[in-house]
This record gives sequence, C-alpha cells and structure tokens, in this order.
Amino acid sequence: MELGEIRKEIEDVDHQILALMEKRLELARMVGEEKVRTGAKVRNMETEAKVVDRYRGFALEHGMNPGCAEQVCRILMQESIEVQARLPRESDSPRRVAIIGGNGKMGRWMGDVLTAAGHRVDVIDPSSGNGLTVDDCKWADVVIVSIPISRTAAMLQKLDAVAKPDALIFDLASLKSPFIGILKDMAGRRRVCSIHPMFGPSAESMYDRNLVICDCGCPEAADAAEALLANHGANIRRMPVDDHDRYMSYVLGLSHAVNIAFFTVLDRSGIPYRDMKTVASTTFSKLMDSNESVALEDPYLYYEIQHMNASRESMLKEFDRSVNDVVDAALADDPKAFKDLMDRGREYFT
Repeated sequence: MELGEIRKEIEDVDHQILALMEKRLELARMVGEEKVRTGAKVRNMETEAKVVDRYRGFALEHGMNPGCAEQVCRILMQESIEVQARLPRESDSPRRVAIIGGNGKMGRWMGDVLTAAGHRVDVIDPSSGNGLTVDDCKWADVVIVSIPISRTAAMLQKLDAVAKPDALIFDLASLKSPFIGILKDMAGRRRVCSIHPMFGPSAESMYDRNLVICDCGCPEAADAAEALLANHGANIRRMPVDDHDRYMSYVLGLSHAVNIAFFTVLDRSGIPYRDMKTVASTTFSKLMDSNESVALEDPYLYYEIQHMNASRESMLKEFDRSVNDVVDAALADDPKAFKDLMDRGREYFT
C-alpha cells in the first residue's frame, strides 16, 4: 500500500473514531437525563474508576500504552461530564432574578445558568436595549451585581435603597476589599453576601469548578446563595469576606505577576517568540501557553486585580524576596541554598 493510500485509510479511521465519540456523548446525555429525572449526582467516582481500569486493561491486552489509553479515557469522560452538567436541573423554588451587567460575559453566563434552572432572569444593562433600569430591581427576589470592581460600591449603595427588604443581593467581583465596608454594613441589615466564581465565562458549566461564597455578616444570605447555586455541581468554598482578598492576592495576584514577569523577561531577552519555540522543552512550552493566555487578557482588569487588592503589598514583597532568593541561590557556589528552596517546595506540595 502506498503512503497516500495509508494516509487516506488513517483519515477514514479518524472519521470513525469521531463518529463513535459523538455516539458516546449522545449516550452520556441520555444517562444525564436519567440522573436529572432521579435526582442523582452528575459524577460517580466509582464508575469513573471502573471505566479507567477498563481502558487500561484493554490497552495492555492489545500491546498499547495504558497511560495513553487513560488519557483518552479521561478526555472522553470529561466531555461526558460537561454534557451531563449542562442539562437543566430545575429549581424546586423558582426565583425572579435581576442581573446588573447581565449583558456582560460573566453576567450573561450566570443568566443562562439560572434561566436553565427555571428562574426568571431580568437583564439590567443599558446595552441590552430592554429599557430596564436599577429601579426595576425592586421586584427581584435575587439581585446579582456583575460589573467592574471600580463601579460595584456605588451600585451596592443604589441597591440598598431600591431592592426589597428580603431580597438576596450578591456581587461576582474578583476582589472585595474596595467595597468590603459596604458589604458588611448592608449585611448587618439585609440579606447580602459576596460570591467569586473561580472560572471565566468560557467554562462549559459550573461542574467541578471552584465557587467561593463569602459571608459578609449575614449567614442566612450565604446559605441562600449556596442553595441557589449548589445544584449546578460547583465545588463551593465558604469563607469570611475578610479572608477573600488575602487568598486572591496569591491565587490571582501572584499567578498573574509570575506570568507577567516571565513574558517580560522573554521580551527583554531579544529572542523572538517563534525562535524560542523551536528549542522549547516540555515545561517551558506549558509555561509559554499560560503566559500567552495572560498576555491576551484585559490589562486594565489585571491592573485592578493587582492594584485594588488591600492584601497585595505583602504578597508582592514576598514575591520580590523569593525571586531574589532564587537568584542568590542559583549564583552561589554551594548548592545547599538552592536545594533548600527545592526541598521546601516539595514539602509544600506533599
């Protein structure tokens, strides 16, 4: 058989594989519909472990790499989980929800999730053209604020005067310190909490992704927010609102700073990106993928996340000190300091 014929046969096999993947996802959707009907959880870890074992066993029987088979298996299972997680699970108690900034990416994402769950969602956003304003929030059972951090404080104050007394109010901002005083003041008088989805609007679903719910002084509000969103499969972490930004100084601030520092060093190296890729190692390639995605983000949003976090200074000072420690250890003739840094990192992750 000639090379062209072999490649054509491989293409035919690829089409068969993709058709079978499509069929598998359709079957997964049917399983998901049954889970919705019976109220079963989306994910069953015991079943997943059996499927992985099945793939590895098949690979071993046929002289294939079991690790590669497991990778394929996990990709297929993840797609199946996303298909099942996107199936609407209607709420037992539908609410009227107003989303301020509901035409933005995250606001629209949250609106779609809540609409699919059977809630009535009103978009409060000038760009929507529906004529609704903040004053229309007076009818809402739940009000969600999904606007830039710098505008959130003023909006919360407006809602304090407009929203009905028993309305649940929460924001989706990445930082809380710029308006934490307002959150805590309002939570002393009404049902107010604060939420931070640790994922972006490109997420297929909320399933198995982290969602932080901050208690601002009204545990009932945090309970209500969790009840509203718990049915969507997120990993929910409750914490006092005072703790949120310290965590975010590392989770967001540090990760962004490391990426920005990394591509800044590369830019100043004088070696073009395409040239650098031709000699990239596996680790370097992974870092470059992360760096490229950060470089394409909104610089003003990333500046806000760095600049407006009240906990930023201690993290940035430690980042600076740690970089200097790495430099000093790398330049030292004795490897002990460098080994100590590596050992500490190993202990942290274990």
